[in-house]
Amino acid sequence: MEQFEASLVKAVEELRRRVGEAVLIHHDEADGVCSAAIVKTALEKMGFNINTLCLDKLFPEVLVETLSKYPVAVFTDIGSAHVEKIEENIGKECLAVILDHHDTKPSRKNNVLNLNPELYGYLGERDASASTVAYLFAKMADRSLSRLSHLAVIGSVEIPGEAAGLNKIAFEDSLKEGVVKQSGRDFKIVAEGFGLSRVNASQILTILASVGYYKGGVEKALEACLKGFNQEVLSFSEKLEEERRRANKALLATIIRKGLGEKRSLQWFDSGGFFKGMGSKVLGSFTSFLSYQRIVDDSKYLIGFMRIPREIPGYGLLRKDYVKVSARAPLRLRKMIEEGVKPPLSRILPEACAGHGGFGDGHSVAASGVIPVGLEGEFLETFDSLVG
Repeated sequence: MEQFEASLVKAVEELRRRVGEAVLIHHDEADGVCSAAIVKTALEKMGFNINTLCLDKLFPEVLVETLSKYPVAVFTDIGSAHVEKIEENIGKECLAVILDHHDTKPSRKNNVLNLNPELYGYLGERDASASTVAYLFAKMADRSLSRLSHLAVIGSVEIPGEAAGLNKIAFEDSLKEGVVKQSGRDFKIVAEGFGLSRVNASQILTILASVGYYKGGVEKALEACLKGFNQEVLSFSEKLEEERRRANKALLATIIRKGLGEKRSLQWFDSGGFFKGMGSKVLGSFTSFLSYQRIVDDSKYLIGFMRIPREIPGYGLLRKDYVKVSARAPLRLRKMIEEGVKPPLSRILPEACAGHGGFGDGHSVAASGVIPVGLEGEFLETFDSLVG
């Protein structure tokens, strides 16, 4: 913990020396939005002028252009899997700060600060959400920002079980600050403008940022983090959730009727056009849901595909057409991965994507990536051989 805190102090000091224009790149679900809201607040208090960019995946062409445009780039809940790519493309006079909890490698450059708890003995799947990392960073920059501890509690909902490790620190702070209170078996966010359970708040933010990705949902989610959930935001999220629910139901019915594609070590499906108009994060949510259904062989990796629009709000158009790849390990396979019998998704999915002009990242039992359109069949063959 002392070493991790020292790295946070170093990052704060480096940033204070470079106050000016900066870009904040974050993921498109509750943990990414909460971490972005926390860091944006901290950087603005330092005096930075912040431009935000929300991504489901860190496309190389977006990364290269963004790093060439801004002298300071901060990544929240995204970036750790692409440390080497960031090092390759960052200028000598520029600074990159990564606040993340996904599987990663140490940085080899002094101007790329990879503040990932996994490099300090913690587990990203158990001990720290990205929003908790962001919160500890913000509190190191300004102690008064402990008032944002409830955002770390909301962001860490994606990590199952009781709060542990660094998440426990943020959780205890939120109780001391009086922004979170126990309510039955759950905890309620009582910060001004909230009045929701932490699980409900997390679900709404994910819906806004992922389902509403192309409809201004990300901006509404960031605003809700800092100002609370007004009736307009709640109504908008309900409408988006109904759209996703209908899409999920229709896609599930199609899969039940047609069945899953299968290979020796994996099973797969294509989402077709069911999620049209939504951010590609919805594919991961559906794949997670599907991994618990009876139609799935729980000893095989589960993979889903979704065509990605070229448009990235706040950035522009991608130069290529891509397909999102989401992979999950069903329950029996999870145990096999934990026991070392089967390889983790965080290793084989990025390798399979890279073999076909794409890239990927994630955790041991849940990962995702992108590949160029038309290479789905070759990707499946490569993935299957890597498992073997």
